[in-house]
Amino acid sequence: MTTIVAVNCRVLSKPTLTGVGRYTLQLLDSLVTRDDGLEYVAFGIDELPELLQGRDGIESAREPAWSPSGPVAHAWEQFRLPLALRQHEVDLLHTPAGHAPALSRLPKVTTIHDISPIAHPEWFSTGYATLYRILTPVTVRTSDALITVSESAATDIRDRYPSTSVHAVQNGVARVPNGERPTEFDVPETYFLFVGSLNPRKNISGLLRAYRKYRDNTEEPAALLLVGPENDVFADVGVDPVPGAHTTGYVSDSELGWLYRHARGFVFPSLYEGFGLPIVEAMSVGTPVITAEYGAMAETANDAAILVDPEDEAALADALLELDTDSSHREALAACGRERAEKFTWERAAGETTRIYESVHS
Repeated sequence: MTTIVAVNCRVLSKPTLTGVGRYTLQLLDSLVTRDDGLEYVAFGIDELPELLQGRDGIESAREPAWSPSGPVAHAWEQFRLPLALRQHEVDLLHTPAGHAPALSRLPKVTTIHDISPIAHPEWFSTGYATLYRILTPVTVRTSDALITVSESAATDIRDRYPSTSVHAVQNGVARVPNGERPTEFDVPETYFLFVGSLNPRKNISGLLRAYRKYRDNTEEPAALLLVGPENDVFADVGVDPVPGAHTTGYVSDSELGWLYRHARGFVFPSLYEGFGLPIVEAMSVGTPVITAEYGAMAETANDAAILVDPEDEAALADALLELDTDSSHREALAACGRERAEKFTWERAAGETTRIYESVHS
């Protein structure tokens, strides 16, 4: 007998996919590939993304979200989505990013990637942190199963909401394309790469200060490319401009693949993550990684990266210098990283997720 899973795809309506959007798309891609008697109906978008178009086992409900994000999007999620679900024959609901609609009576599976707006509200706008603080406990209470993307994130959720059962299902990593060299900006011959947003938890200010220290200790420093921020990053994070550090704005997947593959190293000194997908993306193409020595970053990287205290700028600068000057260490990390990345597959994540579906719809 076929089980029909409604998927809240509101996050896929954003013009540029962030980490949770890529998670949703790649997970759906692998779920639809499985031959296990499950079919999927996407809510929150009008048309399926190109990757999913023409595929058996998935269709769009043609119930687009009122907005990709913000209060209007959450209002759609809580009030319009439950009504839309009743107009379709579906057996359960998975919300891979966002908050489960409390008013829906369907069995609900919800992925909470992390609880950073609750653990560290100072990193977010007051409105966003307040909304998250209101909706998250409701989602925890009304969901039949919770998924998160690392054991570290699962521990944070259990500590915040005792007696909560959480399944840790680690992300996979999609193949990083060989890609094309970016043409909108000059790519330095040698560079370190950072990929992320301006959110304070990404620790760009600490990275820039550490990079300045690194430059002071080498005659031929590699550049630093910050992929993601489009604004005046130095003013936004309160750091004076640093020679050799450049922002690129957002780049295409093809360009990002090229940048990953040609970087001297990937540096990701985040203070808090649910998983840290860019770490695995870099490792998968043999680019050595520097990241934080704790939390999900250390869990994801394991012993296949240089791990440092991200708030110790001197230690981070030393790690940059080591990676830049020690070719044998770079080669060893590249080999360890590739091996580590092979453990993260979307096929495995999809299999674990379908078993959770079965547990709530039996």
